[in-house]
Amino acid sequence: MMKNSNLTPAGSLGDISDWKPIVARYQKPSVGRSVWQIANTLVPYAALWYLMYLSVGVSWWLAVPLAVLAGAFLVRAFIIFHDCGHGSF
Repeated sequence: MMKNSNLTPAGSLGDISDWKPIVARYQKPSVGRSVWQIANTLVPYAALWYLMYLSVGVSWWLAVPLAVLAGAFLVRAFIIFHDCGHGSF
């Protein structure tokens, strides 16, 4: 078992005051990072839809892997918008 300097000998995570400086930078919203996260999710998702539209005319076997990848981006979009609904994004 590896030792971690953040863990106390009993294996607990330590006092909460130890964590405050670590998480402080994540408590402030960043509009730039937020817009970037939305853009790098929705733009590829839309592009995959367009590629699926084009590939269905050629072969369903081309569209299926694109659909799986689009599904992953859809899950990512859900996670982002779910966090927005809770006011934590």
